[in-house]
Amino acid sequence: MGLTNSLHIGRTGLLTHQTGIEVTGNNLANVATAGYKRQRVDLAALGDRRLGSGLVGTGVGIDSITRQVSEAVESRLRSAIADQGGSAVLQGRLERLEALQNELSGNDLSTALDGYFDAWSQLGTNPQDPALRGLVVSEGVSLAGFVQDLRAGYGGLETESSGLLAEGVDAANQLLNQIEGVNASIRTQEGGSGAEAGALRDRRDGLLAELAQHVEIDVNELPDGEVDMFVGTIPVMLEGRSRGLELRTQTVDGVEAVELATVTDGTRIDPGRGEIAAHLAFANGGLADATQGLDELAGQLIFQTNRIHSQSQGLTPASSYVGAYAVDDADAALSDAGASGLDFAPNHGSFQVHVSSGNGTPRQTTRIELDLDGLGGPDTTLNGLVTQLNAVDGLTAAVDATGRLTLNGDTAGTGISFSDDSSGVLAALGIHGFFSGSDAADIAVADAVAADSNRLAAARGHLDGDNRGALAAAGLRDAGLTELDGRSIAQTWGDRVARDAAELSRVRDSRAAATVVADNLRSQQSAVSGVNADEETINLLQYQRAYQASARYLTVVDEMMQTLLRVI
Repeated sequence: MGLTNSLHIGRTGLLTHQTGIEVTGNNLANVATAGYKRQRVDLAALGDRRLGSGLVGTGVGIDSITRQVSEAVESRLRSAIADQGGSAVLQGRLERLEALQNELSGNDLSTALDGYFDAWSQLGTNPQDPALRGLVVSEGVSLAGFVQDLRAGYGGLETESSGLLAEGVDAANQLLNQIEGVNASIRTQEGGSGAEAGALRDRRDGLLAELAQHVEIDVNELPDGEVDMFVGTIPVMLEGRSRGLELRTQTVDGVEAVELATVTDGTRIDPGRGEIAAHLAFANGGLADATQGLDELAGQLIFQTNRIHSQSQGLTPASSYVGAYAVDDADAALSDAGASGLDFAPNHGSFQVHVSSGNGTPRQTTRIELDLDGLGGPDTTLNGLVTQLNAVDGLTAAVDATGRLTLNGDTAGTGISFSDDSSGVLAALGIHGFFSGSDAADIAVADAVAADSNRLAAARGHLDGDNRGALAAAGLRDAGLTELDGRSIAQTWGDRVARDAAELSRVRDSRAAATVVADNLRSQQSAVSGVNADEETINLLQYQRAYQASARYLTVVDEMMQTLLRVI
């Protein structure tokens, strides 16, 4: 039995160190393989046997073959990858937004606004000059076109971002499906033995890192080797099975927003960080805010210009008007935007309507009162306003089939003009306005003004050569508006551009910081899991020497057995 045990000891040495050589060789073979985690062989002495009054070892065995992985580093690295990916996406989207705005280039909205207001200011020097009147119309057309183009650019960026977001969710679902497949393979191959399927686990780690780029995940390994995954507190993989991701649109307070949810039960997911989170943040935040801000700016440019223009006079008074804006309910209070459907709500006040003869001399002035204070008694409706206007001699008012106010002189050559409108109702209904439209998508110079610059209203008081209307329009450049929180139109746009630039700068800094963190964590990962050719070469020499020693030991045992056989 003694020599047999000796042979057994030699055999364990050969087999064990041969395995060590194989593992080391595999490490060296994968020294350049991306995502490979080096393996380590842990040896352990086999149990002792009793020999006489003592105990003698029975050889060496493999305690375990383990992948060198720090789960803490892997988890932190996945978070850093999510940070890096999200910052990169957000930076790219904000750079596209900045390129659309194209500020400080001379071909931007600030320049277009300056040209428009400068034209009004120049008209104030000689309000009857046809060239200056034409310049105001031309600059208005140019400004409206620029705003529409910028708004269309925002719309194109929204479409582009929506496509990228959908692609990101599709890519994440493909990765989830692949991870589910690898989970099943790991469960089958390991079979609960405790041994690790290194190649499969390496592949899964790579897929998890790719998934982390799209959405921030927490990973929990199950006893059978599979993993569950959570985004925040919501599981996206349970018992090794993908629950799927999808996009859905929710409307809250009339505002649409895109959300991420699970396919299985529609549970809403907060993606935290990553590319999908960045796309959602940009779509629901940065881009939506920029679009809304541009629409509000254009809306106030339209309304405030029209408010001035509607109570000013041009060189040629009109004999009829059709409102640019329709109401949904002619019996609803005009100040109730929800019921009336008006984009711009008038307020309590009054205006004067002037009906003149063919020579333009004011013939009759009538004050129209609007009760829109919401206190006692019914507030003025469009039908109520029509009733008051019809009481004016020489004037006929009506609500047409589309819900628009129409005004017509009773005789040929009748001139109709307005002044002293403290209610803003003329601008709200689109009577005698400079602009048409309600936001950045449809802003345009009114057809009547574009066709005849004599309809451009630059005067007040029906005085030839008066410039108060032109100067009031020019003053909108710097006039603080309650509707814009006390800021002017130019200042509001400047603040918007400055905020976008500051956000882009912040995101660039965030991306740089995330890159540094990710690079440091990759270095830590490499220190733990990467293959060092020098170290592996030393291990190879050690296993080689141990194998040779075991072989030499077996030669000695063999010689001993031969000697024993000869004696017998």
